[in-house]
Amino acid sequence: MKPHMICTWVVTWVAICDFVVVWVNATIPPKANSESNPQLFRRTKQSVEKPYQILSSEEIYGQIQELQKTYPEFLRVTTSQEKYGLPQAGRATDCPFMNDGKNGCPNWILEIQDYTVHPYGSDSSNELPSVLWSGCLHGNERVGPTATMEAVTLLLKAAQCESTDNKELCRSQLEDIGMDNAHRKWLARLVTTRRLIVVPTANALGYFRDRREEGNIDPNRDFPYDLTDATQCMQTIAGRTLNEIYRDELFQLALTFHAGMEVVAYEWGAPSWLDHFSPDDLAQDTIASAYSRYGGGWSASNPYDYGTMNDKVYYVRGGMEDWAYAGSWDPKRVVQCNPTTFGGYPAEKTIYNNSTLRVFNMLVETSDDKTPYPNELGTSLDVLSAETSKNGHISRNIRLALLAAELVQPYVSFLGINDQIFPDDLPPLRSRKGRACQKYEHLLYVKDDTEVEIHFSVGGALHINDVSLWFAKWDDIPEDQLDCLSQPRSMDGFQKGKIIGSKDGTGYFSEAGSNPRPRGSSSTGGLTDATIGPIFGGRISILKTFKPGDKIVVLASALVDQEWAHSRSNTKPDVGPQSHVVNARTNPNWYHESTASDGSKRRIQGRKDWFSTPLTIVIGDYDEFGGYHTPPVVTSTGGGLTPPTSAQEEDKSDKDEKAGFFITMSPTVVMLIVLLTVVLSCCCLVCCCRMQRRRRARRHKALMRSFNQEDRILFDPEPYSDNFDFDDDDDDEAFARGPMKRYKNELELQSLS
Repeated sequence: MKPHMICTWVVTWVAICDFVVVWVNATIPPKANSESNPQLFRRTKQSVEKPYQILSSEEIYGQIQELQKTYPEFLRVTTSQEKYGLPQAGRATDCPFMNDGKNGCPNWILEIQDYTVHPYGSDSSNELPSVLWSGCLHGNERVGPTATMEAVTLLLKAAQCESTDNKELCRSQLEDIGMDNAHRKWLARLVTTRRLIVVPTANALGYFRDRREEGNIDPNRDFPYDLTDATQCMQTIAGRTLNEIYRDELFQLALTFHAGMEVVAYEWGAPSWLDHFSPDDLAQDTIASAYSRYGGGWSASNPYDYGTMNDKVYYVRGGMEDWAYAGSWDPKRVVQCNPTTFGGYPAEKTIYNNSTLRVFNMLVETSDDKTPYPNELGTSLDVLSAETSKNGHISRNIRLALLAAELVQPYVSFLGINDQIFPDDLPPLRSRKGRACQKYEHLLYVKDDTEVEIHFSVGGALHINDVSLWFAKWDDIPEDQLDCLSQPRSMDGFQKGKIIGSKDGTGYFSEAGSNPRPRGSSSTGGLTDATIGPIFGGRISILKTFKPGDKIVVLASALVDQEWAHSRSNTKPDVGPQSHVVNARTNPNWYHESTASDGSKRRIQGRKDWFSTPLTIVIGDYDEFGGYHTPPVVTSTGGGLTPPTSAQEEDKSDKDEKAGFFITMSPTVVMLIVLLTVVLSCCCLVCCCRMQRRRRARRHKALMRSFNQEDRILFDPEPYSDNFDFDDDDDDEAFARGPMKRYKNELELQSLS
């Protein structure tokens, strides 16, 4: 057989085999799907890496408009001019990109919450824990605005993904930018359980001009705490903007971003309290150390130092941080402002109730340089990890901002039951009003088990003092005692389950990291991909107490951070902790309420035990009561564990038996086969082309020899030789030496030329 025919057969058969393999793998599904095994979606390396750059005022404006258009269910955008009637600072030449015919720059306000689950003005909305991010009070300190905008974008992407029907696609896209399964669930939970206010450029005019001051006034000396001159506060629109926002909310945590050094600093920072601790110093120090750890460092910058502003930075009068922390409970040092700028400002707006100003408003000095070099800003590579190899000033402050949203309130989340992992945690945009969670939130059917094993995690805290598991019959618990949205009013009628292993531990952001964190167990291996936090376990007995058809409600609870309730020695004033964030988790008698400008009543109720969203277990099998007996199957539909149909089960079993080797063949193997086909095809084609050229060349050479020996054209010495031992390529040369007419040789030579 000739070479080119061999090549043709090889290419054809390899292509046929390749097609069969690809077709089989495309038509037969894998045994495990992405939802039942979330860890299968995890990648070792993200495919998209974005270098961070300092955003200009115009770029921030453009990004705000895009976010507002893309995420209307979670984001409302306004300005202090629109919401509070404040003037804009600046001239007609400032912020010209606005094209609104107004002088100066607007002060943008972003309000983020799950408006479907918590409609604005509802009881649940008014009880959401609130956090503030202020990007810059000094306009030439440039890291904060970009860090806050990037953090907002990550939160909104995660929340939208967890609330969409096409989760598989968006989860893959988020993994491409470095957001794995556990972090995506974490960020989505923050959006649906918090209220976040972001002021990316509080000093909008200074940021546009790249100037520290607003005009010629320093906004961070413009707050009415520890001042003696009432005309020297609330002179700036930046100060008034933040004052109006604080009067409208009940913040527990806040971050204000600056630059000029690298430190996380907290109260006290006023001259009246030099050499003394604040009443909340223990909690402040613990939280600041968590900020430092999660921010991390790199070769050119150590993790942030942390301590009081009086020790680590310098004291100031009229600083935002001490005003936000103590303005409500230390009224002796608060003055009523009487500024003359911008037509004045009502004095009553600097009279505060007993609730408004009890906030850990921490100062973050982001970088030594107020505008760091581009190669010091970091990239999006593993941006949610403090161990990223591309850390930078923007990267780490994205994480600090997210950590403030995390630590504002403790929470407990169910991870799985009976070796099954819940595909979702707390999806946004899903109403939890009344007892709606009975139908879809972690709904499970069990038939033959006498007890079930449940795993859960604890977040929003650094030290877990104790955990518990509770269960009861849904019908035995009044709805005004327990619903799907609020913390239970009491535990009357509940039984306690048995905790397996540790009953205390530490949170992910603590110095010790997540503990307990089981490893190497088949029953908990997948759980470590479902959460970044500690993993607790417990069992509840069901068949001894309940009968078929009963709906069981299960709750997990945690007691956290009780050490914060104490004060250090050398504290002034000599009182106990005064902040909302400490008392909300250590003092059940703590209750504060404040009325916003639109009439909404913000509330904070203290408690010690923090409870999960209810989990529902139905006794009986699916065919009888509309469910599926244990173990359940996690699917991509719904928010919890949903059963397959019997037909689906049989179809899956048949396919598993028939598929054999192909069903486990990975996409990598298929791609290698395709690549091998291409390589073999190319090699065969190259060989065929070379052999054909050699064949033509030999024929051409033989004919030329016949013309150079004209005497032998008609009379060859051996015109009828019996020696025909020629291969296929030599046939033409032998023919050229035989007797033939000159004109035929000439015609063939012309055809070869």
